[in-house]
Amino acid sequence: MEEFGNYWIERIGVIGNGSFGKVEKIRLYNHSKTHFKEYALKTYSPDPRLPKNEIQMFRQRFDIEVECQSKCFHKNITHICIHNRLQNWFVMELAECSLSEELEKDDCVEGDRKLTISKKIDIFLMVLNGVKHIHDMGFIHRDIKALNILKYSDGSYKVSDFGLVKDTNRSSATLTAIRKNLGTERYMSPEILAGIPHSIQSDIFALGVLLEDLALTEILEPIWRKCTERKPKDRYSNVQEIINDIQKQRGYE
Repeated sequence: MEEFGNYWIERIGVIGNGSFGKVEKIRLYNHSKTHFKEYALKTYSPDPRLPKNEIQMFRQRFDIEVECQSKCFHKNITHICIHNRLQNWFVMELAECSLSEELEKDDCVEGDRKLTISKKIDIFLMVLNGVKHIHDMGFIHRDIKALNILKYSDGSYKVSDFGLVKDTNRSSATLTAIRKNLGTERYMSPEILAGIPHSIQSDIFALGVLLEDLALTEILEPIWRKCTERKPKDRYSNVQEIINDIQKQRGYE
């Protein structure tokens, strides 16, 4: 075990790897080791074969990820509990699975599925509330996808992985340049693929693609089409507008 402040940390095993870090399942004990709770611990650990300047840039991105995610305290955003700057890791809530994994399992079920249309709309609304808060804080997530939406034991779904987040209040031209080829192409809007900088509207486009993942494009067709319009100016101007339109259509479930 490792001692950190008033806690003891027991590392259980690696549960995921990201662009410049790995995620481990841990047990966090109180100082007397009489109680523990399971969490996820993400460590900055870039590929050592990368050029030194890229490793440094990735380190800056990791710091920005922690800073921005820590500021976004919301019930639909994965909460960071502890941050160790010296050893480059942070502790966050431990999820049951990603939305991507849950959808894949549900597709394999014969007969009645757990994820009904109503449940999927509820999930999407939770995601929207999380993304709205991110935008309200002055950030653009830039990597919204089913894999980065996490399900928790209390039934909530939360936006996670701020590894590509952009703080609109800070200059990040250099950081953006090294990240230009990262992300998931399927969720990228036409303007991003053309090399135009991210905006709230590019996040909204990704939310439209998420509706495809959830198989809600028929029941919420007007909303899906507006989210995924080719031109940013033709999309929703903000996430609250999407929430409002969904609430108007709930009677069509």
